Amino acid sequence: MNIQEPFKINHIDFNKIVYPKDRSNEKKKIVLIKYNDKSKLKNFVFQTPTLLNIGKAQMFNGYHEIELALVGKEKDRVNNFIHFLYELENKIKMDAASYASNWFNITDENQTINFQKIIRESEDYSSGTIKVKIIKNNDFETVLQQNNSKKISVDSIPEDCWTKMILECYAIWINSNNDFGIFLRPILISFTPKETYNYKFIEDSDEGDEFDVPDTEVNSNIFLNINNNFKNKTSADSTSQLEVDNLIKDLQAEIEMSSESEKLNNLDIDLGTKLSSSDSYESSNVDAETSD
Repeated sequence: MNIQEPFKINHIDFNKIVYPKDRSNEKKKIVLIKYNDKSKLKNFVFQTPTLLNIGKAQMFNGYHEIELALVGKEKDRVNNFIHFLYELENKIKMDAASYASNWFNITDENQTINFQKIIRESEDYSSGTIKVKIIKNNDFETVLQQNNSKKISVDSIPEDCWTKMILECYAIWINSNNDFGIFLRPILISFTPKETYNYKFIEDSDEGDEFDVPDTEVNSNIFLNINNNFKNKTSADSTSQLEVDNLIKDLQAEIEMSSESEKLNNLDIDLGTKLSSSDSYESSNVDAETSD
């Protein structure tokens, strides 16, 4: 059996859509749709991007039906697909107007035809949703898969999962009230459950025990210049008690110098006087006055 590939939606020419024949009964008319590919009529089959299946399959008029939000992993591809559906609808509506006398029950009293849109409005999804009927009869059966491999039944379709489809634009349906729409027949639907991460917090009895002391605000402006020599002197292997005493004295002297400098700065702010390093005599006098 030859494996066929769907048409890429970006390559589809809507002018190549043809309607080879129609079928009808008392309740409904079906206008079949084909695609003219290099002078050969082919099934009009295309692939969707990954969309979001938002619920369980529901039974409607004897068929199971799923609803998919026009939300996907790749926003650009979803937007292209939405645009494709709108273009497809426009083409069908234009042709319906052209073939109205053949397709519809047009009378003097009834000149109206009503189109059923593919994309449905949704309060939860701004881009809308689409509904697809899962077909199973003597002539055709939609293939349902999980992860594009394992075949599953309708009852096993997972909720809230990623979904990719191969759809056939099969026919235009028309009812007795001149309502009409496009029937998209699903050939293959593959469901992929979303990835989940099942983590929980582990017990950590040591957390917070080792440093159970609040931080203290630091108010002093004492800056210490610790050079490499100082680092070497504080080495546990080479520092003698005398060196430690000398280091303490150096630190104490540096602290005192910083304190004196801070006093000068404070005085400068209070008096509005600019002190320069060259005015050593004035600085010493001011220092002496403030120390009294």
